[in-house]
Amino acid sequence: MKYKDLGSTQSIFSRNEGSRIAYYRINSPAGCDFWDDHWHDNTSKTPEENYQPYMRGYLGRGQLRRVMLKYLPPDGLILDGGCGIGKYVMALRSRGYNCIGIDFAEKTIARIKDSFPDLPIEVGDVCHLNFKEETIDAYISLGVVEHFKEGPQTALKEAARVLKKDGLLLVSVPQAFRWRRESSYPEDTPLPEKASFYQYAFTSEEFREMLRGTGFRVEAEYGYDAHYALTFRFKLLRELLRRFPRMAHVDILLDQTPVGLRLARMRLFVAKRKVM
Repeated sequence: MKYKDLGSTQSIFSRNEGSRIAYYRINSPAGCDFWDDHWHDNTSKTPEENYQPYMRGYLGRGQLRRVMLKYLPPDGLILDGGCGIGKYVMALRSRGYNCIGIDFAEKTIARIKDSFPDLPIEVGDVCHLNFKEETIDAYISLGVVEHFKEGPQTALKEAARVLKKDGLLLVSVPQAFRWRRESSYPEDTPLPEKASFYQYAFTSEEFREMLRGTGFRVEAEYGYDAHYALTFRFKLLRELLRRFPRMAHVDILLDQTPVGLRLARMRLFVAKRKVM
């Protein structure tokens, strides 16, 4: 059986499951071991070299940067839930924001803390946050809650619990659009051997309802990494992007268009905790 999607990653199998697309890893470690390996493999430079841009406040050039700077409160406590290597924590703090982070990848957190002991990132679980109710002003969750096989509701409810009344949530998840569906197997396709769940891609309608059902009202929606969709449709563009990765910078313009929103790899929701 061949594996599809996620570009050059050949160990990923995807199939349609209801309104979602589900992705499975083949022959891959589970849980935090996978993420520790992932962050280690994607950090080829030394920590000091890798973090130089973030120490200067680098938040990227595109949509994420615009949205963060537009919505995040300049005062108040910001939590990056599922912070990975802590790059946004460092970048935001370099800009004067009071941002802290948690992630369950223990080895990754320990490695980063060895190099940056004062960086406020700790081991934690986004489904069981070690914070009291209504203590966080803003919560960042970028590409995290889609990784729960049972769905994102527990993590979203926990985010609502710790946010202050009218607190801000920036949450992004993979988006299920037509070209992405067409590149995945039908729902009745059997899973390969040694397949373990990796993530879902959601329709915007389904995830919007999940937010409403877990205590949020949606204020705005954005897309980012829209070039990803074009790689499904145009083989030549896929090859050009492989050879010239900087072509992906077209997202700086494309993500801001209605087409970019509909075809973006990631859908970013700006939401506020409902005042009950």
